Amino acid sequence: MIRLNIVFGEFARGCRQCQLGIKSVLFITGVCPLNCFYCPVSRDRFGRDVMFINDRPINKFPGDIIDELDRAGSNGLAITGGDPIMVVDRVVELVRLLKDIYGQGFHIHMYTHALNINEEAIKKMAGSGIDEVRIHAINPAQLNGKLSLLRVLKDAGIELGLEVPALPRFEGEIIKVAEVLITNGLISFVNLDELDVSPANINNLISMGYRPGPDGSVIGSLDAGIKIASEIRRRWSWINVNVCTSRYKDLAQIGARLFRINMRIGGGNEVVLDDGTVESKSEGGVVIKLRIGGKEYDVESG
Repeated sequence: MIRLNIVFGEFARGCRQCQLGIKSVLFITGVCPLNCFYCPVSRDRFGRDVMFINDRPINKFPGDIIDELDRAGSNGLAITGGDPIMVVDRVVELVRLLKDIYGQGFHIHMYTHALNINEEAIKKMAGSGIDEVRIHAINPAQLNGKLSLLRVLKDAGIELGLEVPALPRFEGEIIKVAEVLITNGLISFVNLDELDVSPANINNLISMGYRPGPDGSVIGSLDAGIKIASEIRRRWSWINVNVCTSRYKDLAQIGARLFRINMRIGGGNEVVLDDGTVESKSEGGVVIKLRIGGKEYDVESG
């Protein structure tokens, strides 16, 4: 049996939107001063101030973003990187603009590493209107001096959560991070992502003793996530915990978004399949296509 997702409690609101394919994903910058050994961001993005939305390159900011949100019929936006806090002014400008265009119900969440947060950036984020911030930290030392800054976001009405990769051998440290954040009343959810293997991190992962699995994730990562989630729920039963598998991200999140987009833009000779691919019929036969980032790829023909 293939496990797609393991949820203890309820999804965070941002996760519920991703599950339904109604949230677009904005890669707002590749800039990040850290060099986490497990970072899967491709070398053509990491360290570069480039932007993509749903894997479509952004040449005009913010026009290309709004065009894609309309094309996708999105009800929300996830802002990732790199680390978005490195371009906090860009984030704040965009959040305010999208709230003006689509209304306060348009849900926006972003990710940031605890080590990168600072007082100036936090003050700007607190007044931006952003709905949810997901904090990245894999050991409690990374939270030193950061709790008061996170409290500013919490007091501003922003929902906070912890989101980290499920790292085998780091289970105890990640539980300690959760403990600090939970006992200080800062977070309402924890997301544990199955650790993906990519060309950018495979050498580092192997040097750390991790083994890539046949499904593109690290062997043992899912078990580590379940172990962490079970302990968090045992100790703090009110905290929502989600173990997000690589398979789930591919089939449920990305697939649902592609399905929604292709249903909106598909032609009269096209049928959108359950996985988001498009069956196109012509005199030459049937072609199955995958549309990503505005480009089409033939999957199979018949």
